[in-house]
Amino acid sequence: MLSIQKDLQIMKNKDKELQDIYNKVFSETIKHIKNHEPQMVAGTLMAIAIRLYKTSLSDDGFSQMLQTILDSEEDIRPYGDDKETLH
Repeated sequence: MLSIQKDLQIMKNKDKELQDIYNKVFSETIKHIKNHEPQMVAGTLMAIAIRLYKTSLSDDGFSQMLQTILDSEEDIRPYGDDKETLH
């Protein structure tokens, strides 16, 4: 039982860490969009993300990640469709 509680706490901490990173990167992204075309900012973020995945995943894991992204096409919503909007 104690192990399950410990695992749940670790998951909560990871979720918080992920949300913190997202918020920081999102904030910086908004700053760049004010001075540059959104497609330029998005392309730069994608290039960085893909290189990070390529560096940290196996070849098979990298291929699976790219496929997951492609398979998620219908699930991705533009900003403005939810509570987060670009300013």
